[in-house]
Amino acid sequence: MNGRTGALFRGYRKHLRSAVGSSAGPYGYTLATWTTGAVLTHAYGVPTAIDALLFMFGAILAFAAVGAVAFGGMSARFAHSPRQAALWGSFHFLSVGGAIGAAALVAYLLPEPAGWLLAPLASTVTYLLVVGAQFSAADKHEPRE
Repeated sequence: MNGRTGALFRGYRKHLRSAVGSSAGPYGYTLATWTTGAVLTHAYGVPTAIDALLFMFGAILAFAAVGAVAFGGMSARFAHSPRQAALWGSFHFLSVGGAIGAAALVAYLLPEPAGWLLAPLASTVTYLLVVGAQFSAADKHEPRE
C-alpha cells in the first residue's frame, strides 16, 4: 500500500469508527424496539391502531422515566459527547436480549391490551439500564488502534 492509499484507508477507518460509534446506542434500541413488537405480534396477533398507540406510549413513558432519573429531571439539557469505549461494549447481546426477555415475559403474563402498553415499557427500561452498564464497562478499557 503506497502512502496515499494508506492515508485514504486510515481516513476511511476513522470515519467508519465514528459511524459505528455514533450508531451504537440507536442501533441497539432499534433492535430492542423492533423485536419487542415482533414478540407482541407473535403473542397477540397484528396490532390495532390503539395497540400501536399503547406501544408508543409505553416506550415513551419508559424513555422519559429513565431519562429523568439519569439527568435528575425533565428540564435537563444534554449534548452528545464522543465516547471512548471498547467496541465490544456495543455488541448488544445482553441489552437487547434482556429487552426481548422482558417483552416476552410481559406478553406471557398479561392479556393483550395491557401487554401492548407494558411490554415496550419493560423492554425500553431493560434496554437502557443494561446498555448503560455495558457502556460503563466498555469505558473502563482503553481503545486500541
